[in-house]
Amino acid sequence: MAIGASYAGVRAMTATSGGGFALMVEGISLAGMTETPLVIVLGQRPAPATGLPTRTEQGDLLFAINAGHGEFSKLVFAPADPRDAFHKIIRAFNLADKYQSTAIILTDQFLADSYFTVEQFELDERENRLYLASPESITDYKRYQLTETGISPRLYPGQSAHLVCCDSDEHDEYGHITEDLKLRSRMVEKRLKKFELLRSEILPPEEKEFTEAKDVLMSWGSSRNAVFEAVDKLNGKGNKVGALHFTELWPLPVYQFPSEKQYYLVESNATGQLGRLLQSAFGLHVEGRITRYDGLPLDCAYIMEGFERWSR
Repeated sequence: MAIGASYAGVRAMTATSGGGFALMVEGISLAGMTETPLVIVLGQRPAPATGLPTRTEQGDLLFAINAGHGEFSKLVFAPADPRDAFHKIIRAFNLADKYQSTAIILTDQFLADSYFTVEQFELDERENRLYLASPESITDYKRYQLTETGISPRLYPGQSAHLVCCDSDEHDEYGHITEDLKLRSRMVEKRLKKFELLRSEILPPEEKEFTEAKDVLMSWGSSRNAVFEAVDKLNGKGNKVGALHFTELWPLPVYQFPSEKQYYLVESNATGQLGRLLQSAFGLHVEGRITRYDGLPLDCAYIMEGFERWSR
């Protein structure tokens, strides 16, 4: 329904938890092939299956990044708090629209069930940007026109007299099904071209006490406040600890990791999913992992205890 609404010209979002997301994954590939903008909110809970449905976890990061059969570009964000979620949703809609891609917002049960006081949202600084093509500038409309950026002109049906074709099979520039294998290769490359452009839009991780730090805690999503509190308290005990906190996770941002620092993962999952991404993309060595997967949220005391255990 969300893909159909987006195809028809409106902004569309759907929300679910892990099990529902698993059921919808085929639709993500459909959006990838048809290059239809889509935003999905995925509220993570302990899994597999129903798991602990009233508890929290960060176990779906790699699932979200790799969701969908085939190769195509997508975005994955993980807001830190309600204010961040407000702004991330706007960014997700704008970037999904601009790059005609799927944007996935990872929240979790902890964030969904928490109470926050927010004095004011910065409404005047935010803008919903539409990237639909102008029918007046198009004579021969090709929905999947091969371009240098991989981004083709997008019209919705009924917007003008132009015929808007859409095909879930491989297609030519007009949107008609094809088995031209040379064209197939060019269409795959077209869809993947958008990945590097998307990467250039991704915000770097937030740094805290990073420059002078010897040890760095790396985290993502809803754990930011707990991690930053732990940094303050660890430094108060004479340590030199900093933090890198990621809220935009795919594509991974362009970033340089100083080699003289020691890095520790802080994640609510058993396998250190962010660490696996960073090791694969940057060759980053992780000194230790502070992971929690009992269904309870990460807190300052748990993080401090884990750091002190690893750094002895």
